[in-house]
Amino acid sequence: YAWLLANLPEVFARVNAWVFGQCIWLLRRKIVLNNLQQAFPEKDKTWWNKIGKLSCQRTAEMSLFGIASASISEKELLTRIKLNPNILEGSSRLNHSEKGTVCFVPHFSLMEMMTTIRLFDSSLAQRNWVTLYRPLDLAAAENWIKKSRERFGMKLVSRREGFGRTMEAVRQGGVACVLFDQNTHQGIPLKFLNRTCAVTNLPGIIAQRFNAEARIFWAHRTGFWRCELNAFELKAKDSTALTEESNAWLAQQLQSSDEVCADWLWAHNRWKSGDQFSY
Repeated sequence: YAWLLANLPEVFARVNAWVFGQCIWLLRRKIVLNNLQQAFPEKDKTWWNKIGKLSCQRTAEMSLFGIASASISEKELLTRIKLNPNILEGSSRLNHSEKGTVCFVPHFSLMEMMTTIRLFDSSLAQRNWVTLYRPLDLAAAENWIKKSRERFGMKLVSRREGFGRTMEAVRQGGVACVLFDQNTHQGIPLKFLNRTCAVTNLPGIIAQRFNAEARIFWAHRTGFWRCELNAFELKAKDSTALTEESNAWLAQQLQSSDEVCADWLWAHNRWKSGDQFSY
Protein backbone atom coordinates (compact mmCIF):
# COMPACT_ATOMS: atom_id res chain seq x y z
CA TYR A 1 0.00 0.00 0.00
CA ALA A 2 2.86 2.40 0.83
CA TRP A 3 4.42 1.74 -2.58
CA LEU A 4 1.11 2.40 -4.33
CA LEU A 5 0.64 5.70 -2.49
CA ALA A 6 4.16 6.79 -3.34
CA ASN A 7 4.38 5.64 -6.96
CA LEU A 8 0.94 5.79 -8.55
CA PRO A 9 -0.27 9.13 -9.92
CA GLU A 10 -1.01 11.56 -7.11
CA VAL A 11 -4.74 11.30 -7.72
CA PHE A 12 -4.64 7.86 -6.07
CA ALA A 13 -3.34 9.32 -2.80
CA ARG A 14 -5.76 12.24 -3.06
CA VAL A 15 -8.77 9.94 -3.45
CA ASN A 16 -7.60 7.82 -0.53
CA ALA A 17 -7.22 10.94 1.61
CA TRP A 18 -10.75 12.02 0.70
CA VAL A 19 -12.23 8.59 1.54
CA PHE A 20 -10.41 8.24 4.84
CA GLY A 21 -11.16 11.87 5.62
CA GLN A 22 -14.87 11.12 5.32
CA CYS A 23 -14.42 8.22 7.73
CA ILE A 24 -12.67 10.46 10.26
CA TRP A 25 -15.44 13.03 9.84
CA LEU A 26 -18.10 10.42 10.58
CA LEU A 27 -16.23 9.16 13.64
CA ARG A 28 -15.12 12.52 15.09
CA ARG A 29 -17.80 14.84 13.75
CA LYS A 30 -19.28 15.65 17.16
CA ILE A 31 -15.93 16.66 18.67
CA VAL A 32 -14.82 18.57 15.58
CA LEU A 33 -18.02 20.61 15.39
CA ASN A 34 -18.09 21.27 19.13
CA ASN A 35 -14.52 22.55 18.99
CA LEU A 36 -15.18 24.80 16.00
CA GLN A 37 -18.49 26.13 17.32
CA GLN A 38 -16.96 27.22 20.60
CA ALA A 39 -13.74 28.55 19.07
CA PHE A 40 -15.60 30.50 16.36
CA PRO A 41 -19.12 31.21 17.67
CA GLU A 42 -19.53 34.06 15.18
CA LYS A 43 -19.39 31.64 12.22
CA ASP A 44 -22.35 29.70 10.82
CA LYS A 45 -23.12 26.00 10.39
CA THR A 46 -22.00 25.97 6.76
CA TRP A 47 -18.56 27.29 7.74
CA TRP A 48 -18.17 24.88 10.67
CA ASN A 49 -18.98 21.93 8.43
CA LYS A 50 -16.68 23.12 5.64
CA ILE A 51 -13.67 23.62 7.92
CA GLY A 52 -14.41 20.43 9.86
CA LYS A 53 -14.58 18.21 6.79
CA LEU A 54 -11.47 19.76 5.27
CA SER A 55 -9.57 19.34 8.53
CA CYS A 56 -10.49 15.65 8.63
CA GLN A 57 -9.33 15.21 5.01
CA ARG A 58 -6.01 16.79 5.89
CA THR A 59 -5.67 14.57 8.93
CA ALA A 60 -6.04 11.62 6.57
CA GLU A 61 -3.53 13.25 4.20
CA MET A 62 -1.04 13.48 7.07
CA SER A 63 -1.54 9.84 8.02
CA LEU A 64 -1.15 8.62 4.45
CA PHE A 65 2.07 10.57 4.04
CA GLY A 66 3.37 8.87 7.18
CA ILE A 67 2.68 5.53 5.52
CA ALA A 68 4.08 6.48 2.11
CA SER A 69 7.09 8.59 3.04
CA ALA A 70 9.56 5.70 3.36
CA SER A 71 8.80 4.82 -0.28
CA ILE A 72 9.18 8.37 -1.61
CA SER A 73 12.63 9.18 -2.96
CA GLU A 74 14.76 11.92 -1.46
CA LYS A 75 14.70 13.73 -4.81
CA GLU A 76 10.90 13.69 -4.90
CA LEU A 77 10.66 14.92 -1.31
CA LEU A 78 12.92 17.87 -2.11
CA THR A 79 10.56 18.91 -4.92
CA ARG A 80 7.62 18.85 -2.52
CA ILE A 81 9.20 20.42 0.56
CA LYS A 82 10.72 23.89 0.56
CA LEU A 83 12.68 25.73 3.24
CA ASN A 84 11.79 29.26 4.26
CA PRO A 85 15.01 31.34 4.27
CA ASN A 86 14.37 32.44 7.86
CA ILE A 87 15.38 28.97 9.04
CA LEU A 88 18.95 29.62 7.88
CA GLU A 89 19.32 33.32 8.70
CA GLY A 90 17.86 35.98 10.93
CA SER A 91 16.36 35.82 14.41
CA SER A 92 14.35 32.64 13.70
CA ARG A 93 17.28 30.60 12.40
CA LEU A 94 17.65 26.97 13.45
CA ASN A 95 21.33 26.61 12.59
CA HIS A 96 24.69 27.90 13.87
CA SER A 97 23.70 28.26 17.51
CA GLU A 98 25.98 27.86 20.50
CA LYS A 99 22.93 27.21 22.64
CA GLY A 100 20.45 24.40 22.41
CA THR A 101 17.12 25.03 20.71
CA VAL A 102 13.62 23.96 21.71
CA CYS A 103 11.12 23.83 18.85
CA PHE A 104 7.47 24.21 19.80
CA VAL A 105 5.59 22.15 17.19
CA PRO A 106 1.86 22.62 16.40
CA HIS A 107 -0.49 19.96 15.01
CA PHE A 108 -0.61 21.13 11.40
CA SER A 109 -1.38 18.55 8.74
CA LEU A 110 2.03 18.07 7.13
CA MET A 111 4.08 17.96 10.31
CA GLU A 112 5.44 14.55 9.23
CA MET A 113 7.39 16.36 6.51
CA MET A 114 9.40 18.25 9.11
CA THR A 115 11.59 15.20 9.70
CA THR A 116 13.40 16.05 6.43
CA ILE A 117 14.84 19.26 7.90
CA ARG A 118 18.44 17.97 7.99
CA LEU A 119 18.42 17.46 4.20
CA PHE A 120 18.36 21.12 3.31
CA ASP A 121 21.66 22.48 4.56
CA SER A 122 24.85 21.15 6.13
CA SER A 123 24.49 23.64 8.98
CA LEU A 124 21.20 21.97 9.90
CA ALA A 125 22.59 18.46 9.47
CA GLN A 126 25.45 19.22 11.86
CA ARG A 127 23.05 19.66 14.76
CA ASN A 128 21.60 16.79 16.78
CA TRP A 129 17.82 16.73 16.26
CA VAL A 130 15.48 14.80 18.55
CA THR A 131 11.69 14.61 18.59
CA LEU A 132 9.62 13.63 21.59
CA TYR A 133 6.77 11.36 20.51
CA ARG A 134 4.10 9.03 21.80
CA PRO A 135 4.82 5.48 20.54
CA LEU A 136 2.12 3.34 18.94
CA ASP A 137 0.89 0.18 20.65
CA LEU A 138 0.96 -1.89 17.45
CA ALA A 139 4.56 -3.05 17.02
CA ALA A 140 4.53 -3.28 13.22
CA ALA A 141 3.07 0.21 12.82
CA GLU A 142 5.47 1.58 15.43
CA ASN A 143 8.51 0.16 13.63
CA TRP A 144 7.33 1.51 10.27
CA ILE A 145 6.65 5.01 11.56
CA LYS A 146 9.89 5.15 13.54
CA LYS A 147 11.88 4.04 10.50
CA SER A 148 10.17 6.66 8.32
CA ARG A 149 10.66 9.53 10.75
CA GLU A 150 14.30 8.70 11.47
CA ARG A 151 15.18 8.19 7.81
CA PHE A 152 17.06 11.48 7.50
CA GLY A 153 18.75 11.56 10.88
CA MET A 154 16.17 13.01 13.23
CA LYS A 155 16.01 10.79 16.33
CA LEU A 156 12.74 9.87 18.01
CA VAL A 157 12.57 9.77 21.80
CA SER A 158 9.63 7.93 23.36
CA ARG A 159 7.67 9.64 26.11
CA ARG A 160 7.72 6.28 27.88
CA GLU A 161 11.49 6.65 28.30
CA GLY A 162 11.09 9.94 30.13
CA PHE A 163 12.52 13.27 29.08
CA GLY A 164 16.19 12.70 29.90
CA ARG A 165 17.41 12.20 26.31
CA THR A 166 15.45 15.22 25.13
CA MET A 167 16.95 17.45 27.80
CA GLU A 168 20.43 16.08 27.20
CA ALA A 169 20.20 16.95 23.50
CA VAL A 170 19.34 20.56 24.34
CA ARG A 171 22.04 20.77 27.02
CA GLN A 172 24.62 19.70 24.44
CA GLY A 173 23.49 22.31 21.91
CA GLY A 174 21.09 20.20 19.88
CA VAL A 175 17.49 20.74 18.82
CA ALA A 176 14.48 19.21 20.58
CA CYS A 177 11.07 19.23 18.87
CA VAL A 178 8.07 18.99 21.21
CA LEU A 179 4.35 19.22 20.43
CA PHE A 180 2.80 22.03 22.44
CA ASP A 181 -0.88 21.96 21.47
CA GLN A 182 -2.10 18.50 22.48
CA ASN A 183 -4.46 17.58 25.31
CA THR A 184 -2.75 16.83 28.60
CA HIS A 185 -3.99 15.90 32.05
CA GLN A 186 -1.04 17.46 33.86
CA GLY A 187 -0.72 20.82 32.18
CA ILE A 188 -1.37 24.36 33.27
CA PRO A 189 -4.67 26.17 32.65
CA LEU A 190 -4.80 28.54 29.70
CA LYS A 191 -7.57 30.29 27.83
CA PHE A 192 -7.32 29.25 24.19
CA LEU A 193 -9.90 30.33 21.60
CA ASN A 194 -12.58 31.17 24.16
CA ARG A 195 -12.19 28.07 26.35
CA THR A 196 -9.90 26.93 29.13
CA CYS A 197 -7.71 23.97 28.32
CA ALA A 198 -4.83 22.18 30.01
CA VAL A 199 -1.68 22.98 28.05
CA THR A 200 1.72 21.40 28.33
CA ASN A 201 4.53 23.62 29.59
CA LEU A 202 7.20 20.97 28.93
CA PRO A 203 8.93 22.73 26.00
CA GLY A 204 8.98 25.94 28.02
CA ILE A 205 10.46 24.17 31.03
CA ILE A 206 13.24 22.66 28.90
CA ALA A 207 14.00 26.00 27.24
CA GLN A 208 14.12 27.82 30.58
CA ARG A 209 16.23 25.18 32.31
CA PHE A 210 19.00 25.26 29.69
CA ASN A 211 18.62 28.91 28.63
CA ALA A 212 17.87 27.57 25.17
CA GLU A 213 16.59 29.39 22.13
CA ALA A 214 12.86 28.87 21.57
CA ARG A 215 11.16 28.64 18.19
CA ILE A 216 7.84 27.72 16.70
CA PHE A 217 8.68 25.17 14.01
CA TRP A 218 5.96 24.14 11.58
CA ALA A 219 5.11 22.95 8.09
CA HIS A 220 3.05 25.51 6.17
CA ARG A 221 0.93 23.55 3.70
CA THR A 222 1.20 24.74 0.08
CA GLY A 223 -0.59 21.82 -1.60
CA PHE A 224 -1.25 18.10 -1.35
CA TRP A 225 1.88 16.58 0.26
CA ARG A 226 3.63 19.92 -0.32
CA CYS A 227 4.79 22.40 2.27
CA GLU A 228 7.25 25.07 3.31
CA LEU A 229 9.16 24.51 6.54
CA ASN A 230 9.05 27.64 8.66
CA ALA A 231 10.21 28.98 12.01
CA PHE A 232 9.24 31.84 14.32
CA GLU A 233 11.30 33.22 17.19
CA LEU A 234 9.70 33.19 20.63
CA LYS A 235 10.81 36.15 22.73
CA ALA A 236 9.84 34.97 26.22
CA LYS A 237 12.40 33.42 28.55
CA ASP A 238 10.51 31.66 31.35
CA SER A 239 8.37 28.56 30.90
CA THR A 240 4.99 30.15 31.66
CA ALA A 241 5.55 33.09 29.33
CA LEU A 242 6.82 30.78 26.57
CA THR A 243 3.71 28.62 26.95
CA GLU A 244 1.46 31.67 26.71
CA GLU A 245 3.36 33.18 23.77
CA SER A 246 3.36 29.97 21.72
CA ASN A 247 -0.36 29.41 22.25
CA ALA A 248 -1.14 33.04 21.42
CA TRP A 249 0.79 32.60 18.17
CA LEU A 250 -1.24 29.48 17.34
CA ALA A 251 -4.56 31.17 18.09
CA GLN A 252 -3.59 34.05 15.80
CA GLN A 253 -2.67 31.61 13.03
CA LEU A 254 -5.98 29.75 13.28
CA GLN A 255 -7.87 33.04 13.10
CA SER A 256 -5.82 34.32 10.15
CA SER A 257 -7.54 32.40 7.32
CA ASP A 258 -9.82 29.47 6.55
CA GLU A 259 -6.91 27.71 4.87
CA VAL A 260 -4.73 27.73 7.99
CA CYS A 261 -7.68 27.01 10.26
CA ALA A 262 -8.59 23.86 8.33
CA ASP A 263 -4.98 22.70 8.47
CA TRP A 264 -5.08 22.19 12.25
CA LEU A 265 -6.13 18.94 13.92
CA TRP A 266 -9.65 19.84 15.06
CA ALA A 267 -10.48 16.16 15.60
CA HIS A 268 -8.15 16.30 18.59
CA ASN A 269 -10.04 17.15 21.79
CA ARG A 270 -7.62 19.74 23.11
CA TRP A 271 -10.11 21.18 25.60
CA LYS A 272 -10.96 17.81 27.17
CA SER A 273 -9.16 18.49 30.44
CA GLY A 274 -10.03 22.17 30.72
CA ASP A 275 -13.10 21.67 32.91
CA GLN A 276 -10.93 20.72 35.89
CA PHE A 277 -9.82 24.34 36.18
CA SER A 278 -11.87 27.23 37.43
CA TYR A 279 -11.06 30.90 37.60
